[in-house]
Amino acid sequence: MTEAIAGKSQIRLSPVAKTQAESVQSVDSYKLAHIETATPERLLVMLYDGAIKYLNLALQTLASQDIEGTHRNLLKAEAIVLELMTVLDREVGGELANNLYNLYDYMYHQLVQANIHHKPELVSEVIGLLEPLRSAWNEAADTVAQLRAEGKFQLATPGERSFAG
Repeated sequence: MTEAIAGKSQIRLSPVAKTQAESVQSVDSYKLAHIETATPERLLVMLYDGAIKYLNLALQTLASQDIEGTHRNLLKAEAIVLELMTVLDREVGGELANNLYNLYDYMYHQLVQANIHHKPELVSEVIGLLEPLRSAWNEAADTVAQLRAEGKFQLATPGERSFAG
């Protein structure tokens, strides 16, 4: 009996659905290639973009009282903030890296509280902290890209690291 049911449960996609599925797969492949070929500074900007995106989605789901959606989006943003904390090399980056770490730690705790108490003002506060940092890192990434193109940027040797990771 289960074999008969299993045999009948094969899903056949319509030509439109198949095209849409292939399109999604192509987009996913493009995104993966984009991430895999990005410079470290661009990856950092992508992390900021992701956090801001999920926080804006969390604000939308909070407004519509979608608790599950809010929780899911805040968890994604929290994970990104934790990653920002993890990639910091506080030994190499000194005071600046320590200050960033403390700011990320504050953001993370605000997001946890926003998730527990469903407070959009805490989410907005973290967005307000992330946006200028994202702009600064984006500007730095643009400068590094320009210097690379001009042959004026030298990559760190394997023993050297930047404070951002």
